[in-house]
Amino acid sequence: MVKAIDYLIALDDGHGLGTSGKRTPYIPSIGRQIRENEFNEKVTVYLKGELERCGFRTLLTAPTDGDTPLKERTGLANSRGADALVSNHFNAFDGKFNGPGKDPEGHSLHIYCNDLNDRRLAESIANYLKQGTKQVFRGIIEQNLHMTREFNKAAVLVENGFMDNEKEALLMINEVFQRETAKEQARGVCDFFGVPYVTGKPGGGIKPLESRSDGVSPVYTGKRVESIYRGSEGLDFYSRPTFNDAYKAGTLKFRYGFSAVLRKLRVEGAYMYEVKNSRGHVYYVTASPKFVKVKGAGRETAPPSNPDPFTVSVAIGEIRVMGVTQAAIIQDRPDRLNSKNIATIARGRTLPVTGSVRGKNSNSGYWEVIYDGRRAYVTGDYGRYTAY
Repeated sequence: MVKAIDYLIALDDGHGLGTSGKRTPYIPSIGRQIRENEFNEKVTVYLKGELERCGFRTLLTAPTDGDTPLKERTGLANSRGADALVSNHFNAFDGKFNGPGKDPEGHSLHIYCNDLNDRRLAESIANYLKQGTKQVFRGIIEQNLHMTREFNKAAVLVENGFMDNEKEALLMINEVFQRETAKEQARGVCDFFGVPYVTGKPGGGIKPLESRSDGVSPVYTGKRVESIYRGSEGLDFYSRPTFNDAYKAGTLKFRYGFSAVLRKLRVEGAYMYEVKNSRGHVYYVTASPKFVKVKGAGRETAPPSNPDPFTVSVAIGEIRVMGVTQAAIIQDRPDRLNSKNIATIARGRTLPVTGSVRGKNSNSGYWEVIYDGRRAYVTGDYGRYTAY
């Protein structure tokens, strides 16, 4: 019998948040432009949830807001043995709104030339995309694209509309459309692998522990949980509350950790912490005092309403300082006009990165870094990102 857990699906949100040119024209009705990755990231996160609910294992090929090189994306997916890859994008033509009837419109699915597995995956997804929000279906298009060419198994790149069609551009920030698109793609992936689609329950997700009757222990809070495991291979953490390697999401180096402990769970005869990183993604890590310690904890209580903003999340890569004459400023918050300068870091030096944020007063956003054991920020233009 085919089981979803047997398959790992690589999920790719096209481009980075600050990638040059990847945005809509100015939209008067909302007073701004929309960046392509605002849609790509959201639909990818929703797709991740859809697939994991159905039992699939998932892998994010570009887990930060930075523009991860294409080679790194496919290299990661291939090295982890992913069984399929879905890359989400929003198309563009001439970068201008020319008016109703004059702008291109519609969605399309892009595959590598003469690849029958790519085509079968694209057809499965297209069957559901065509049933959703009314759009022109532009077909399944064969192209020599890196993401579909270099990935070893079935891959499809989805162009979900046109950024320079004002009606479709507004769909990019429509949560209903984002969730609908993710659901349609998930149903297509399920059909491709021959596994049943599991419908989400209204108001689903993890309930507050006090309202649960599944034997989970009370909430255990702390400002920060960090690894005290010194092994060179690192301490595993998971995308689900399990110690099954099929759901391994990554590893923590010694003294790296997560900034917010949400609760403590009884899992498979042991305990795990449910934790959240700086991008709001939830993971699970052992609660054994042999491997982790929680700072600022010591009693069971409700989660803090205002957690310490300077606690550190797991590092996912590093930046090398560039784009400056001598050194870049490290700040205490992502707002270059209203922040405190903590230190400087010389050009060519590196810092561990936990993610990236838009922040304020910077067109390039900010790298969220670890400096002197605390969370800090460096202007986006001044770092070149490399994933661990």
